[in-house]
Parts: sequence; C-alpha cells; structure tokens
Amino acid sequence: MLRVIFAALISCSTLAFSVHADEINISGSTSVARVMDVLAEHYNNQQKQSFIAVHGTDSTSGIMLLKKGISNIAMSSRYLTEGEKDEDLKIDVLALDGLAVVVNINNPVKSLTRKQLFDIYSGTLTNWKELGGQDKRIAVVTREASSGTRYSFETLLGLTKVIKDQLVSTISPNALVANSNGMVKTLVNHNPQAVGFISYGSVDMSVHSLLIDDVDGNAETIADRQYPLTRPFLILHYPEKDTANVKSFLTYLKSYEAQKIIQDYGYVPMIQK
Repeated sequence: MLRVIFAALISCSTLAFSVHADEINISGSTSVARVMDVLAEHYNNQQKQSFIAVHGTDSTSGIMLLKKGISNIAMSSRYLTEGEKDEDLKIDVLALDGLAVVVNINNPVKSLTRKQLFDIYSGTLTNWKELGGQDKRIAVVTREASSGTRYSFETLLGLTKVIKDQLVSTISPNALVANSNGMVKTLVNHNPQAVGFISYGSVDMSVHSLLIDDVDGNAETIADRQYPLTRPFLILHYPEKDTANVKSFLTYLKSYEAQKIIQDYGYVPMIQK
C-alpha cells in the first residue's frame, strides 16, 4: 500500500514540477487535510513562486513520507509514537480538534459516557436497548489501523494493550472499517444502528453527534480540553531541509487569514507568531 502511495506522489510531483517552479508536498492525516486543502488553495492564489500540493493519506504514512524525503511537510492527527520521534523533527500544533461520536439522525440516544463508549468498541456492550435506545444490535464503525484518528480514539479511551512489547488495539474485530471521515459518515447515515467517530470539523447534518460525559464538543470545550475526546492537529517538518518557499508557507499558517480559516472550519487554531 505504501509503495503505491510513494509512486503516486512521485508521479504527481514529476508531472507538476514542469508547470510549477517549486512544488511543496504535504501529506498525511485526512482529517488535517480537510482544512489544509483550503489553506493551500488560499496560499496558491496569492503567490506563484511555489505550489502547495496536499495529499490526504493517513498520519502514519504522512510521517514516513516526510522522513523519506518524499514530502516536505507531514500532517498528523495524533501524537507521535516513540519510534517516530526524531530530535531533528519540528512539531507544531496547528489546531485542536474533537473526536465526535456520531450516530444516525434517527437514533434516540443523545449521550454516552466514556465507559459506555469503551464497552461498545471493545465489544462487551452490543445492544442499543442497554443505552436507552431500540432493541437493536449496535453496528460499530471504526477507522483503518494506520489512521491517526483511530490512534487518538484508542489512546483517549484506553482501547489498547501491550502484547509481546507491541501496542495492540482492543477494538472489536467485528467492527466495520472505514478509510475516511466521509466514509464513516456515509455508513452511519445509511445504517440506523451504527455508531462511529469522526473529526468534529467534519460533522454535518447527515449524522448526529453525541454528548460525551455530558459535555458537548465545541470550540470552547475543545480549547480548554474539557471535552474528553480532544486531540491535536500536528504539522511536522525538518527545519534544516526547509526551502525558502516551505518557510514562507509555514509562516503563512501563522497569519491572521490562516487562523481565521482554521476557526471557520470548526477547529481551534493554536499556532502563534
């Protein structure tokens, strides 16, 4: 899978390089890519010295592509693992996001506790009737293993265990796996018994987001980390390898315009000048 991503990015870069003087590749989390696409579009419209190309893959491959020198900047919707940390790597928190737990709009359940959510995803709580809903089996939707959104969700809820020195997910193997926020929403929207988790900035009218421990996810509760499922949007780069154009875009991310875009898309901007 990763070889395909490498080949695609290299192919795209080669094709676009003939048109643009300096293409800057940003790869990683699809959650971060949602707002990074907009930031890149605004930046590209303002100058012609470089072109920002955003590739939404997942946090794990984004970090790997950066380390292999294929991407200039990586996006991650989770903190780095011990194996990914590098003293030469610069990490900035672009924004804070909440993980919204979403259900079908016809589901009568409005709130869950962290414990109930843990039990649902570990497979020990299987019927909506136990939560005040209909006597129907819960259809659990999760993200792919390499997803930063899934990693954050597992970490925040303790849905992992160590086996032979390896951190292993304890999410039920019966869960449906989706490869993006959009796919999670589609599955939940079409299945009245489904529950999933997505970036709060991706919540729309197609699904209903639940209170967690009686706390609603919004800019205020995420900013002060009162919302239990708050996680970071990170941007990563190697300062010693940054070209002048990469530095220019990183500076743009600190601008008032960029911070306003991040806020307008439902996230809490964090980078300061």
